[in-house]
Amino acid sequence: MVDHTASSASQESSRPDVAGILEHLRLAEAKLNRQREQQSGMSETDRAAMRYLLERDDSEEVTPGRIARALHLSPASGTALIDRLVARGLVVVQGHPHDRRKKLVRPLDGDIDLDHLDPLTMRLRSIAAKLTSGDARIVATFLEDVLASVTHATAPSH
Repeated sequence: MVDHTASSASQESSRPDVAGILEHLRLAEAKLNRQREQQSGMSETDRAAMRYLLERDDSEEVTPGRIARALHLSPASGTALIDRLVARGLVVVQGHPHDRRKKLVRPLDGDIDLDHLDPLTMRLRSIAAKLTSGDARIVATFLEDVLASVTHATAPSH
């Protein structure tokens, strides 16, 4: 008869502390966000909006509402965000050429280097690209579960 208890216990002791690693990641990210905001004067939301704009094709019509939805912001928060970016000289808001009700948001300088704006995102994408398809599916499922937990924890209660 084989003793599975010992092998099970050794497998459990070699199991990575994923929850501990996640907590370290959250703390490191919070610290990084504070440092980046102090250095650039831009919040993480400001940087995310600029990334969103710069990653769009020039032919895409990007409205303030579209940016707010993409970043999961209320319309009022989206308006405040666009106002901050306009005030910093990073974006321009123009009327739509065919629909007077719409406003379009464009980066003032479409040649802004995304790596300079947000080098971490580019490094993370590079790391993710190295995953095998199977590993990518496992990691994606796990991260989607984490994202759902974070989203649920921050959702306003009704």
